[in-house]
Amino acid sequence: MRKVGLAVVGVNNFAEFYLDKIAELESEEQIKLTAVVIHDQVNNADKVRELRHKGIAVYSSYESLLKDAKSCVDIIGLPVSIPTHAEMAIKGMNAGYNILLEKPPAPTVQEIDAIIKTEKETGRFCSIGFQFIHSHTIRKIKQFILEGKLGEIKEIAAKGFWPRFKSYYDRNDWAGKSIAMGQLVLDGPMHNAFAHYLNNMIFIASSEMNKSASLKRIRAELYRAHSYIEADDTSCMEIETVNGVSIYFYVTHAPEELRHPYMEIIGEKGRIKWNMENEKTVIELKNNEVIQFDNNNIDPYKEEFRVVARKQLGEIKNLYCTPENTRNFVVAINGAYDSAQKIKAVPQDLIEEFTNDDGEYQTVLPGIDKLIDRAFAERKLLSDLEIDWAVKTKWVNVENYPGFNPFN
Repeated sequence: MRKVGLAVVGVNNFAEFYLDKIAELESEEQIKLTAVVIHDQVNNADKVRELRHKGIAVYSSYESLLKDAKSCVDIIGLPVSIPTHAEMAIKGMNAGYNILLEKPPAPTVQEIDAIIKTEKETGRFCSIGFQFIHSHTIRKIKQFILEGKLGEIKEIAAKGFWPRFKSYYDRNDWAGKSIAMGQLVLDGPMHNAFAHYLNNMIFIASSEMNKSASLKRIRAELYRAHSYIEADDTSCMEIETVNGVSIYFYVTHAPEELRHPYMEIIGEKGRIKWNMENEKTVIELKNNEVIQFDNNNIDPYKEEFRVVARKQLGEIKNLYCTPENTRNFVVAINGAYDSAQKIKAVPQDLIEEFTNDDGEYQTVLPGIDKLIDRAFAERKLLSDLEIDWAVKTKWVNVENYPGFNPFN
C-alpha cells in the first residue's frame, strides 16, 4: 500500500505533538513523515541530525518546502501560530499540496472564506484539526440525534475550568494577545484552548452529519482576570441557531480548581451528558433507558491524521472537519466580539495572583467556579446573575455574516 507523505512545519510546541502522533501511526502503513520545516536549525541541530538520519527531508523555510517537496509530500501539517493560519494554508494549496490546519481555522470570517475559495479554485483540500469532530463519542452522539432518538434538540451547554499560568502566556509572541504580528489573534479561551467544545456544540446542533448549524444571533461577555495579558480569559456566550437550538458556553482560565469540559444536550426525549475525560457519555432517556459509552480507546488526535490519509488515498469522499463546516465556529467567535464590544478587566482587588506550589505564577478569580456553575445551571450569562463586575451586552444578528472588523 502506498503511504501518504506528510510534512510538518515546526518541531517545537504543538508541532512536536504532531510529530509524535505521526510516529505512532507509521506502523499502520498509511502515513509516513517525509519532511519537516525547521527555521532555526542551529538551536535545533540535534533534531535536524535525527530527522535526516531517518531519511526525512529538512527544509529551512516554508517556501523551500513548497517549492521542492512535491516528490515526497502529499499533505502539509500546519501546527503554526494562529495569525498565520489562513496565509500559510492558502499558500500551500496554491502550491499544489493538501493541508491539515490546526484549530482554530482563522481569526476572521474573511480569512476562512478565503481558505474556502482557495480550496475550490485549486481542487486541493484543507482539513481542520478540531480533533473531537473526529472522535468516536461526538460522532456517535450526533448519529444518535440524527436518528431521532433524542427528539428535537432544545439546548446544548458546555463549561470548562482550565487554569493557565504565566508560562503558558510566555510560550510564544501571540499567546494572550488580541493582535500580534500585525494580525488579529483573538487568543481567548473560546477561540483557542476551549475552541473544540464550542465547535462540538455547533456541529451537534446541525441536522446534517457533515455540517454545522447556521447561527442566528449571539450574546457574549469577555472578561480578563490575568493582569499581564490583553485577551480575555473568562468568557460566556449564548447562541441561537437558525434551526432554533440554544447554545450556552462558559469557560475560564482563572478558576479555583481545574475541571475538564462538560457538555449537556437537552432534547424532547431526554438528555446527553458528555465529559471530556475519556469522553464518557451518558444518555438518559425519559423512558428510563440509560445508554453509556466512552471513546473505545480511539484517540481522536490520531483520527485527524487517519482521516486525511484516507481522503488522500481516495478511500473516503468527505473529510470530517473542513473550512466550510467550521465557518460557523468562526462566525460565533466574531459575533462574540461584536456583542461584547470590548474585553472587560475584572477589578484587580478581586483577583489573586501568586506563585503556586509548582513554581507557576497563577491567577485566580475567587468565586468564579460557583458563578459559572450557577450560570450553567440557570442557562444565563454572568451579567444576568447581577455580579458587580459583570457587564450586560446586546444580542447581535449573525445571519449571513459578511465579515469581522473590530476597528470600525
